[in-house]
Amino acid sequence: MLNGHNDTKVDQYRLVRMLMFTMVRLMGDPKTAPKTPEQLWELPGDEEEGIIDEEEYKEIFKRLAK
Repeated sequence: MLNGHNDTKVDQYRLVRMLMFTMVRLMGDPKTAPKTPEQLWELPGDEEEGIIDEEEYKEIFKRLAK
């Protein structure tokens, strides 16, 4: 039960990290802004999961801009 609770907590942090990353990328200086959410805020288990590449981020931002 404790592992499930910890996983839920980390998932909530990932959601917050993605929202923070989106705001930093949209409002911040493109030269100094982090390129990935992992560069903005490292969480436990980041090295275990696949990292989204730059093309996927560009596609996400294009969809959000519409």
